[in-house]
Amino acid sequence: MVSAKEAIKRLKEGNEKYISTDTFQSDVSSSVLEHFAKNGQEPYAIIISCSDSRVIPERIFHATIGDLFTIRVAGNVIDDHQLGSIEYAAGHTGNMVLRAFI
Repeated sequence: MVSAKEAIKRLKEGNEKYISTDTFQSDVSSSVLEHFAKNGQEPYAIIISCSDSRVIPERIFHATIGDLFTIRVAGNVIDDHQLGSIEYAAGHTGNMVLRAFI
């Protein structure tokens, strides 16, 4: 379990890496995908992001598969549907508390 303070620290460090480098690599091999299919997910942060195809939260925070629970919605507005996704992420992805909400 990652505390909110640690999650924010990881997001800030990841964003610094994003700003300072042109490369980004993430392992999305079949073995990694199989691991998450069998073991579930334990993201350290919940991200509300625009649905814009040019916005890639995992890249912006230098995160990889399983790190972020990303909810994408046009206009970054939260209604009952997005709130339900946030509640699901906070309560059913391996951690019962909301670790980071950005």
